[in-house]
Amino acid sequence: MIAGGVALLFVALYLMRRLDGFGRILAVATVLLIFASSNMPSLVSFSFYARYVAVGCLVVWALLGHPRGIRRTDHWTSLFVTALWATAALAALSSFWSVTPLHTLQQAIALLLLAALTHVVLWRRWADAVAVTADLYVVYVILSLSLVVSLGLGIAGSASATSFNERFQGLYSNPNMLSIICALTIPLGWALYRQSRKRTQLLGIVPAAIALPITESRTALIALFVGGLWVVLRHGVGPLARLLVVTVGGVGLAYLFGMLPSLVGSPWVQAIAARFTDPDNGDFSNGRTQTWQAAVELWQSRPTLGFGYASGFQLFEQTRQNGFLDANVNLVHNSYLQWLLEMGVIGVAPLLLLLFVALKAALAPVGALNSGLVWLIVTGLLIQVTESTMFGMGQPYPYVFWLAVAGVLVSPRSGRHVSGVPASVYISARADGGSYPHSPTGQRQPTTVHGSARRERMSVR
Repeated sequence: MIAGGVALLFVALYLMRRLDGFGRILAVATVLLIFASSNMPSLVSFSFYARYVAVGCLVVWALLGHPRGIRRTDHWTSLFVTALWATAALAALSSFWSVTPLHTLQQAIALLLLAALTHVVLWRRWADAVAVTADLYVVYVILSLSLVVSLGLGIAGSASATSFNERFQGLYSNPNMLSIICALTIPLGWALYRQSRKRTQLLGIVPAAIALPITESRTALIALFVGGLWVVLRHGVGPLARLLVVTVGGVGLAYLFGMLPSLVGSPWVQAIAARFTDPDNGDFSNGRTQTWQAAVELWQSRPTLGFGYASGFQLFEQTRQNGFLDANVNLVHNSYLQWLLEMGVIGVAPLLLLLFVALKAALAPVGALNSGLVWLIVTGLLIQVTESTMFGMGQPYPYVFWLAVAGVLVSPRSGRHVSGVPASVYISARADGGSYPHSPTGQRQPTTVHGSARRERMSVR
């Protein structure tokens, strides 16, 4: 395990050599967010404040760095950033009436940092899909490495790799958290592959594809399937027909060679099937419906202002002590209902605006990078029906999800540029007549620009 950890460290250091300052800080921030989501108390304590400092450094670096000459933003981008700022500002304001004012203020600052990060990357860094790909590649590699570590813990027989109910959780605090990370990593890897057309980009999907089924998380499996099916349907009848042929053919070959019975009868397939067919204590939702009902009843007691942003944990603890709630949960397990409980009716408008923009992004053209990002967005929106991580700051999900929405919004407002020459070639011009943006593969983009391309560069300036 130590040797494997050292090897992964060297891989991470090698990859970071190819990054600019923002990319290196982004890698550190992602690692710290993973630490905060782990089941190791020492890592959680170490990253508690450091993760927010790292995100703040990202914002400062982007503000102080040389702007990328980004074109005027469109209305959808402006609406998205405005709604995100309004959501964060309202969360901070709720500390005045929150049942846990200090905790609400702390988490609201983290949400403000997310809004600031999204703002600066859209206005000063992400000029086109090349720039988006470079930053998302960093997040993808770190998430994939965390899944490799998780599988390593399982292979090594670590007791912390399984939860109290014998479900696999790897490095993370619970199986659902691990499944969410897998559900982010798979479409993110597909997005990078579609953009670069390099099969090596798919390697990071392998540990996610292995870890996701053994978490036995029904929500993540269904959401990932529906999100992928949505993208396939958006591509037209041809890809859907090919997918059906491959699926039917694969099942048929497995049956002919006698592999299907052994596959269906394997322990992990039986465990997944049991999760869909055998209710726990007579409830297929694992007590979530009871929690949702309790949340609605609590909201009805303070419908206008709610109980304060991020107050759900302490709120449920108090109600449990008072005998109001019998379930042993501290989250609503529904991001939309939890937001209503914590922010009340006044929080509905900014949330609806954000969801409206996210749905708009889900309807974007699904070519190249967008193919995976749209998959990620649809998957993320569905996961939030049974999980409360959409604004659960301090772990990777909200950052990756909302940056994916921002990434989809970059394409339509990046403007026209010369075919074959990324728009980022025309930015940050230096004395030698151009800059050299780094691609996700580490190769430097050409800077020889003639004729109409040179005129296009001057127009971007």
